[in-house]
Amino acid sequence: MNEFNSSVLRQFIDEGEKRAPPVFVGRDDILDDILSISKRSWKPGAWFREGNHGIAGNTRIVHGAPGAGKSSVLRKLRDWEMTPSVALGLSRIKPRVLLLNSALIARPLDILKPLASLICKRKAPDFVERYERSLSLGVNLGNAGINMQRQTRSYQNHSLTGIVDFQHWIDFLPKLSRLKSPVIIAIDEAQRFNHDASSPVAQVLQALHDNAWNLPLTLVLAGLGDTLDKSRKMQLTGGTKLHEVGCLSFKQKQQVMQGFCQTFGINAEGFENRLVTYAEPSEDWPRHLHFAQAILGQELLKNHGDIRALDWILLDEEFQKSRIRYYQSQQSNPMRSLLGLMATVMEQFKTDMKLEDIKELIEGNVKSQAGFDLENSLLEGRRDAYELIRHLVHQGALQEAESGIFYSPIPSFRSFLIEQGNVDSKVENTVSGNSSSNL
Repeated sequence: MNEFNSSVLRQFIDEGEKRAPPVFVGRDDILDDILSISKRSWKPGAWFREGNHGIAGNTRIVHGAPGAGKSSVLRKLRDWEMTPSVALGLSRIKPRVLLLNSALIARPLDILKPLASLICKRKAPDFVERYERSLSLGVNLGNAGINMQRQTRSYQNHSLTGIVDFQHWIDFLPKLSRLKSPVIIAIDEAQRFNHDASSPVAQVLQALHDNAWNLPLTLVLAGLGDTLDKSRKMQLTGGTKLHEVGCLSFKQKQQVMQGFCQTFGINAEGFENRLVTYAEPSEDWPRHLHFAQAILGQELLKNHGDIRALDWILLDEEFQKSRIRYYQSQQSNPMRSLLGLMATVMEQFKTDMKLEDIKELIEGNVKSQAGFDLENSLLEGRRDAYELIRHLVHQGALQEAESGIFYSPIPSFRSFLIEQGNVDSKVENTVSGNSSSNL
C-alpha cells in the first residue's frame, strides 16, 4: 500500500467535479467503437494528399444527463496519446486527439486552425494567413465575391472559404508533412451548438462528417441529452452513431471506491463492504460517486488517512445532503415556476414513452389542472409542451434514447421533483390515452 497522499487528495477535493476522476471505469463499448471507426479511417502507407484516407459518416455522439461522465470519456480519449499503441488495437499506430470545447468555437477557424496545427504545425500559419486573406479580400465562390470592407460576407461563403482554403492548403503540403496517424476531433459541451445547417461552423462540421477532405478524421460530439437534436439541426446525419452515457454497474462502483483508496494511499482492508454501502445512495451515477469520494476524502484528511477513525453515520448524512444540494441546483427557474406540473408529469411518466406521449401527458394536465400554465412559466422561447420536454432533457430529468423512447436517467432526481410538488405518490394518471404509452 502506498503512503497516504494528502496533498493530492486535497487537490482532488479543491478542484471539484470538473477534475478527472481518480479512477476511470466502464464505457468500454464507447471507447472501442470510437477506436474502431478511427482505425477504419486510416489506410496505412497511403499519402493523405492522394485522397485515400477517411470514411464518410463516422461521427459519434456521446450524450447523457448532467454528471453522467461525458467529459471523462473525452479525457480518456486524450489520454490515448500517452498510451502504448499495442493497447489501442491499432497496429503500430495510435490516434491523435484534438480536444475542443464548444464555448470556444464561434467561427470555422476555431476548428480548422488547431486541426491544421495538429496536421502540420510548421505550415499551419500558412493556412491561417490564406483563410484570413480570403475573407478580407473576398473570393469568387459560385455566384458571390464580396469585399468585407464594404459588406459582410454571407454565412455560406464564409464557411465555404474555410472548407475550400483548407483543401487547397492540404493539397500543397509537402509530401513529408503527411499525417502519420488518424485524428479524433472531440468537442465537449456540444449541446451549446445552436447552428442551422447553413451556418459556417455547421458546414465545417458537415465537411468533417462527410469526409470532404479525404483525411482520417473522426468527429466526436459530447453533450447533454439534446445534443442529438442539435446535430440533426446541423444535418450531421447518415452514419452518425449515438452513445448514451448513464449509470455504472455495481461492479464498476466497487472499482471506483477501491480505486479511490488505492490512488490516495488509503488502507481500506476490511472496509470494502462498508465503502460500497456508503456509496449505494449514488444509484451508481458518476457525479454522485464523485460527491461520495469528495466527502470521504474530506473526512480522511481530518484523520490523516485512517479509515478506521471515520464516523460513517456522519458520512452517510453528508452524502445525502450533497445529493439534495445537487438536485436543487438542477431544478431550474422554469422548473420551479411549474412545481405542481413538474411533479405531476414526473409522477405519471412511464418509461419508454415517446415524444408525442409526453406531449399529450403535459397538455392533458395543463388542460385539466388549475395553476398549470405554460404561458406564464419562465421557459425561454416557445412556451409549449415541446419546449418543456426539451428543457427537461437538458436538465437531466428525462433522456431520449436513439430509438426515440424516453426514460428517467436518475431515478432519485425524478423522486425529488415529485416530492417538491407535494404530489401524492398514489395519484393516478387521468390523462386519456397514456395507458397505451407504456411500451
